[in-house]
Amino acid sequence: MRNSKGLESVDNALHLLLLLREHGRIRLSEAADSLGVARSTAHRLLSTLRNRGFAVQGVDKAYRPGPALYRLGLSARTDYELVEAARAPMLQLNEAVGETVHLMVRTGVQVRFLHSVEGAHALRVSSRAGALLPAHLASGGKALLAELTEGELGELYAADGSAGEGDSPEAAVEAGALHRRLDGVRRAGFAVNTEGTERGITAVGAVVHDAGGRAVAALAISAPSLRLPRSRLPEATTALREAVRHLEECL
Repeated sequence: MRNSKGLESVDNALHLLLLLREHGRIRLSEAADSLGVARSTAHRLLSTLRNRGFAVQGVDKAYRPGPALYRLGLSARTDYELVEAARAPMLQLNEAVGETVHLMVRTGVQVRFLHSVEGAHALRVSSRAGALLPAHLASGGKALLAELTEGELGELYAADGSAGEGDSPEAAVEAGALHRRLDGVRRAGFAVNTEGTERGITAVGAVVHDAGGRAVAALAISAPSLRLPRSRLPEATTALREAVRHLEECL
């Protein structure tokens, strides 16, 4: 009997893992209904998965895939989960530098801003949440593109058609030039955008890796250029790297 109950618990736990992978989000009541068990039983199972890193619980009380599932390659991280993981590191970075902080992901040849924490100055960069910018111009976009090989860049821009009107040889030449321009980003570990996307605005960005070493997002500090001159970059990049490290520990 004990062995039978143990096998049933294992089966229910595996069932919950499959639900998390398939739906990306599950509430306690939904878990109980799906398993056909009491809420107390479902809560115990979900708590065990959470304690082992296979699930996390958000502020909305719903459960989502945890870092252990991502490390095993069994689930894909959602934008919501990236934002949730980044909230605390972004607030800490915002307090450290006093400037606006952005979280972004790459979508093809563009970067999409998922979340921003605005600086406290009267003159500050506003939230860019939901905005799209060319990846090769934005600081976070450069950092993410620097993770790609020259061949991957060629395929990316050839497929987009923005380089050489879709002509593969011209696209490959542009991708090669871009790859060379990104050498400095690879060496430094961060990228700078000096008024490349908006006049009077300077930004510095760095890539965020998950536990498997994959580039999943970028963090960036953005400020009026007069408050982020070259002389302040060492201070800003030190704080940025610390925030990236904290975020990577959560992924």
